[in-house]
Amino acid sequence: MPFYTKNNVSIIFFFIISVISAQQHQDTLPGYIQILYADHATTSAKYPGKQLLSGDVKISHNGALLFCDKAIVDKIKNSAIAVGNVRLEQGDTIRMNAGYLKYDGNQSFAEAYDKVRLEDPKMHLTTDTLYFDRKKQVSYYTSGGVIVDSVNTLKSKIGKYFLNEKRVRFIHNVHIDNPDYQLDSYQLDYFTDTGISDFFGPTKIYNNNSYIYAEKGHYDSQKKVSWFVKNAFIKHKHTTIKGDSLYYDRIKEYATATRNVVLHDSVNQTWIFTGYAQRWINPDSIRVTHKPLVVSTSDKDTLFIRAKQFTAAGKQNERRLRGYPQVRFFSRKFSGKADTLYRNDAKKILKLLGNPVVWSGKSQITGERILLKNDSLNRLDSLIIPKKVFIIQKDSAGYNQIKGKKLLGKFEKKHLKNINIYGNTEVIYFLREDDGTLTGIEKDKSSRIYIEFDNGEIALIRMYYKTEGKVLPYKDFVKLPEQSLKGFNWRGNEQIKSKEDIIGEQILLYKAETEQKPTILPETIEKTPEPDNLQPKRKAIHLHE
Repeated sequence: MPFYTKNNVSIIFFFIISVISAQQHQDTLPGYIQILYADHATTSAKYPGKQLLSGDVKISHNGALLFCDKAIVDKIKNSAIAVGNVRLEQGDTIRMNAGYLKYDGNQSFAEAYDKVRLEDPKMHLTTDTLYFDRKKQVSYYTSGGVIVDSVNTLKSKIGKYFLNEKRVRFIHNVHIDNPDYQLDSYQLDYFTDTGISDFFGPTKIYNNNSYIYAEKGHYDSQKKVSWFVKNAFIKHKHTTIKGDSLYYDRIKEYATATRNVVLHDSVNQTWIFTGYAQRWINPDSIRVTHKPLVVSTSDKDTLFIRAKQFTAAGKQNERRLRGYPQVRFFSRKFSGKADTLYRNDAKKILKLLGNPVVWSGKSQITGERILLKNDSLNRLDSLIIPKKVFIIQKDSAGYNQIKGKKLLGKFEKKHLKNINIYGNTEVIYFLREDDGTLTGIEKDKSSRIYIEFDNGEIALIRMYYKTEGKVLPYKDFVKLPEQSLKGFNWRGNEQIKSKEDIIGEQILLYKAETEQKPTILPETIEKTPEPDNLQPKRKAIHLHE
């Protein structure tokens, strides 16, 4: 049996009174948890400094109020455990509900479990476990959570809510459901008061009409305006626009692209490479203005076109392309120049206006207007010149020349096979034997001329309703005061002889969106949340040589 002296009893009694007084004094000290109300309160000598509270419990700490059914408050550790209908309120803006909560008063740190819900005036967050650092004003979860505001539902595996900034950072398996779109990303910062999102890593934004991919960007869900960089593209039906920097206004259905821009029309197999492009979804149209190059493939051949700027508009299979000024183009079978070019996909016709010239084989063809028409299989079919026809071929002794009012020509396997020229036709033609020996110069006039070509050279000339004709020896021909027909203009020094004359040193790179791989890897995002100077890597398109 313990032995107590009178002095021992006095010391123990004094210690108990001191502890109780200290605890009561703590209730009024700043930084300490304060018990405001409870239906029942229990203390035990076995658990010094602890109180068991139950029934309509109300506790406060540094401007926050904690409500629950039951609580254990540890006055020594300055902590509390709350159970049942837990509600934590901070001012009139933040409210958190849970089934269970642990609170550290020294660190102002709360751990909430069991159907946790955090609310502010513009959103609410739900998760199974939520940590709330009141000193830093940051709450976060690591086991999956959902945020819902007036327009968006946002989900992720990890989330951090920076209360002062009204910003939530979502990491891993981020998904947004919005009435207008859906978004999948690796990391996204969402500002709850403005509806603005900043995302990092492989990100997809899509709906029934469009698909957007980028690895860094900014999206305003209220204004529906977005900005994308890093491997970015916007796909709408059969057309895709790519660039180092993309801007998109969903309300106006308007997009711009800057630097290393590629526009692709999968139906018409057309690519446009440029430094700057504008695109309107409705009506479907584009405008490119910085060193644009159009590349169009059909029937195992590729057409390269340059101009100062291009515009295109129209529905699928009804596109109308316009290039101007200083148009130049090249394919394996023909090339040319003009001030303006029109291409109408519905009519399958290409028009050259403003001092146009076409070179086919060794022939230079000019006219007031030049029209190139495709057949139903989109193969080059016919050549039409409505006015001022002039064909020139250079000969070692001079120039073969054919002139008339109107021309109709036919292509075969991309080569000019034959032509008919109508109306006041004139011919100067150097006659040669099979071995190349010059036998004379034919100078004729007629109402119609039929010409056949072989490998780009004139093989046959047939004149109808000849009104004047003669064959002159070379020595007599060179004595003539005029050895050229009126309107003669040899433009051989302007001839475009290869695709390099069109492309220059530009490297044509394009990678289909289905083959596109991320340039920013998820594991690097946490270390470098806003990486710069990462150039897109694209696979070269297989253009026919």
